[in-house]
Amino acid sequence: MRWITLATLLMTSLSHAGEVAIVRNEHTLKITIDDEVFSVYNLGHDYAKPFMYPVAAPGALEQLVAAGHGEVFVAQEQAPLKRGGTAEYGSILSIEKVELPWLKIAGQDDAIHQHDVIPVSGFITRKIESEASKEYDHIHHKGIWMSIDEVNDIRYWAEKGVIRNSEVAVDQAAGDRVTFNVTNHWLGAVGEPLLIEATRITVFADRLLSYDTTFTAVGESVTFDDTKEGLFGIRLPNAMREAVANAPVVGSNGEVGSKLLWGKSMDWIDYTGPVDGRLCGVTVMDHPDNFRPSRYHVRDYGLFSISPFGESSYTNGAQAAAPYTIEKDGTLRLRYGLYVHAGDTDSAHVADAFRQFVDATRP
Repeated sequence: MRWITLATLLMTSLSHAGEVAIVRNEHTLKITIDDEVFSVYNLGHDYAKPFMYPVAAPGALEQLVAAGHGEVFVAQEQAPLKRGGTAEYGSILSIEKVELPWLKIAGQDDAIHQHDVIPVSGFITRKIESEASKEYDHIHHKGIWMSIDEVNDIRYWAEKGVIRNSEVAVDQAAGDRVTFNVTNHWLGAVGEPLLIEATRITVFADRLLSYDTTFTAVGESVTFDDTKEGLFGIRLPNAMREAVANAPVVGSNGEVGSKLLWGKSMDWIDYTGPVDGRLCGVTVMDHPDNFRPSRYHVRDYGLFSISPFGESSYTNGAQAAAPYTIEKDGTLRLRYGLYVHAGDTDSAHVADAFRQFVDATRP
């Protein structure tokens, strides 16, 4: 199948000299690249966990400009409108005319700024719904997130346990990258922290993300059981699903296809598919300095995650289960990368992005 692409998108490279910036709000961090919203980190107070959502594919705004109309997600809390008033975060607005930087709202004599919205057609994360259905499975798959079943028998992945943000600090708010630190409490059965997750998140101008996480066991020892449901993941939009997209899922080992790649360990896997008629991709990356090689939970229906806690589950019992325990007050550091790109694996220089990720997260 031949994908329709914008010429500028195919020139995406690691040398892209963009400007990344963070706008901190009460419940969210809005992340922009070159005055276009890339994503929002939701502190998750209305949900069972924090997560990053939505995430925009490269060229999402260009596509909206080319179309001249479309729906947009309001990515700014109390987003100011051109003629006064505000738009609520998370609301969907219909745009009937585009005159950058303003987007005219259909049926209103008002407009919203480009740096406060993400075009819905440009989501590279599946839309969030409140209920499951035949068309919408696994409602706990939200954007980009970190959670796992089972931790001391608590099923955080399935949102049977709560992960609550307690602190966020922005280290670098603008430049060729932004960096912020989140402290999330993984709550135990009585509502007190069982684990403290301290994650340093860096977003680069080329849409590479690094998650550098240290888990600390508090109160008691903590065991990560052997499970396939974890740990760092993204849920891709339905149009990108391998089952319907006819686009390759490529491993750094040269293998192609989720069935061959599922449960294996390697440097990276790149999952490509169409977003608004353009070929785009998401790469998930393991770090060579993690305590053991992680395995990929990559599915043809759009789930894409990685975890070091499933030796038996990911090998269908060929390997012995290897649960991991952090003793009281002990720590465990894990590092993962995620790269959002236009084009295929080769044109997006995925191997170079992996080296960028590894270099940025050492020591």
